[in-house]
Amino acid sequence: MSRLAILAPLLLLSGIAVAQIDAPADCSPPWQWTSNSLRQSPCTVAAYLMATCNQGAFSIAPLGPGYSYIGPNGVDDGNLCKCNTVAYSLLSACDGCQQETWITWSQYSFNCTKTFPVSSFPNPVPSGTRVPQWALCDVTPENNWNNNTAFTVGGRNLFPHSLLGRLITFASQPPLN
Repeated sequence: MSRLAILAPLLLLSGIAVAQIDAPADCSPPWQWTSNSLRQSPCTVAAYLMATCNQGAFSIAPLGPGYSYIGPNGVDDGNLCKCNTVAYSLLSACDGCQQETWITWSQYSFNCTKTFPVSSFPNPVPSGTRVPQWALCDVTPENNWNNNTAFTVGGRNLFPHSLLGRLITFASQPPLN
């Protein structure tokens, strides 16, 4: 029996969450700059963030040829872990990593009943991941994630986890309507 299988029930009882993240998509070599300092793809980072609104579990399946990730659609229209520019940027990079195109911010957020303030995420960043600095770029002026701007800002030049928690605006700010 693995250590995690033994420790997981103890961690859950102690109040420490064990994230169940599944994001098997890998970045093709030209897109590896989008990985964070832990060498996690933007798909994995997005899954970690979205899991914070889904009881610690989230899965992002690899794309089929000609497909892109879409924004919230249906029961998740009010999910602020999805209705924010940070998640949009990470999922757009996840599209690019798989050699697919990404949709615009307005297409992604079209069904959101509200969106979280730009360059902000509603919950603390989980300890098992790091958010790349480029994911905090404001996508609203161009209505699109711009991979050239993101590359210029930097893929691995990341905010430390402790500092990032202070820079990202948390749920204390009201969502935008």
